[in-house]
Amino acid sequence: MRRAAQLALLVASGCGAAHQDRITDGVYRLPHRLREVSAVVALDGATVACVQDEVGAVFVVDLLGRNGLRAEVFGPRGDYEGLALVGERYWVLRSDGVVLRLDRRAGALSIGASLRLPAGHGEWEGLCWDRERGLLLTVPKEGAKDVAGRALRPIFGIDPRAERVLPDPVLVLDLRRLEDDAVARGITLPTKTSVKGRARSDVRMACSELLALPDRGELLLLSSADHAIFRVDRDGRLLAFAPLDPDELPQPEGLALLPDGRLLVASEGPSYGILRIVPRP
Repeated sequence: MRRAAQLALLVASGCGAAHQDRITDGVYRLPHRLREVSAVVALDGATVACVQDEVGAVFVVDLLGRNGLRAEVFGPRGDYEGLALVGERYWVLRSDGVVLRLDRRAGALSIGASLRLPAGHGEWEGLCWDRERGLLLTVPKEGAKDVAGRALRPIFGIDPRAERVLPDPVLVLDLRRLEDDAVARGITLPTKTSVKGRARSDVRMACSELLALPDRGELLLLSSADHAIFRVDRDGRLLAFAPLDPDELPQPEGLALLPDGRLLVASEGPSYGILRIVPRP
């Protein structure tokens, strides 16, 4: 095990945690029930909410170990892949393109409304609240099957007040343009060698999450297939690329920004979910 992993707080172990008022850098092991964690949002400096595949519940985790895991059931089983918080209201993304608004009544969560994302984009995996745009943002996992759309990643907006999906993307990322941006900025992207001995880009950008950075107009996009985070500006130009360690984060699925600006990455694991604080790209 790498040295960073030795910093782990075993959240569900019953061992307790050292007396402190903020979480430390390192790796946080989630309870077994969250081994397929698929999204995470920060509620405060030491508490996060998560969803995981196939379970219609929001899980609240105290990373300081002061409180046990709390599950708030909101609906039936489903392939839940995204979670966002707007004010005090949760929004949940299903991989089939349905976005759910969760309401709290008598202390319990329930589905208050559902919105349908545009068809023809395959599976959906990322959802975040963009305070600057005043929109929820969501992105499909991969590009379209046709040649023209294969390199494109459309990001759609949802107006949570009007409960309306905007008909056109707010931004379209083009992998070819990102590769050109990388060359212009001296950013090293993964490459592979063709049968003719030529180096070519090996970036897939299979988006598993996106995160809006407040007051900057920039986005972070997490690609589980690339084990990396891409940072782009509001026009979709590549600003940075940060690879992740696959030994520490075997299947990264979620991003959250802590109140102090640190970045939290959530990953599925073989027997438990993982949260890892990483440097922001």
